[in-house]
Amino acid sequence: MHLKFFLSVIFLLGFIYLIFPGPSSINDIPPLPDSLKSDEPGDTTQVPNTAAYFSNLRRKEIMDFYQEKLSYINILGFKISPIRLNHPPEESFTYIRDQQPSTYLEQFTYPFRDSVFINGFEPFDEKGKPYRLGATEIFIKGDYYQSKTNIRYYPSSVLYRILIYMLVWVSVIWLYRLTIKALKER
Repeated sequence: MHLKFFLSVIFLLGFIYLIFPGPSSINDIPPLPDSLKSDEPGDTTQVPNTAAYFSNLRRKEIMDFYQEKLSYINILGFKISPIRLNHPPEESFTYIRDQQPSTYLEQFTYPFRDSVFINGFEPFDEKGKPYRLGATEIFIKGDYYQSKTNIRYYPSSVLYRILIYMLVWVSVIWLYRLTIKALKER
C-alpha cells in the first residue's frame, strides 16, 4: 500500500514537472545584460531559435547569468535548476551553427524537457593572451568587445514529453514484473 502511494506521488510530481510552462522560443530567454544584440548573418532568423550578443562579460559571468535565468521550474516551493553540461567547443558546429567560432560550449538542460546551448567566443583570456594563433579583437559598430555569446534553444512539445514519460513508466513496470516472474521461476 505504501509503495503504491509513494510511486503515485513520484508519478504525479514528474507529470507536473513535464507540464510546467517554460520558454516557447528564444525570445522568451532574457538577453545578456549590458550587451549588443548581433544582427550578423547566422545569428538571427537564418538558424531557428538562435540569438547572439557582443559583450564585455566573461564566461563565468555569462554562465552564472543564464544559470539563474534558466532555473524557472518551481514545484511545491522547490526550485529545480537545470543540469549544466560542458561540451568540447568543436561541437558548436553541430549544436549552434556551421562555422561557429567557439572558445567554450555549455548546455543547460531539463531532462525530458528542453535544452539551451550557450556558445562563447573569447579571442583573448583575462590577461590579454590569445587563445589561438591569429586571434583578432571583436570590433563591431565602433566598439571593442571581449566576447560573443551565441545561444540556441531546443524546445520540446508537451505532448511528446508526456508520451515519452508514460512509455518510461510502462517500461519500468513491465521490467519490474518480468524480473519478479524470472526470480519466481528460479
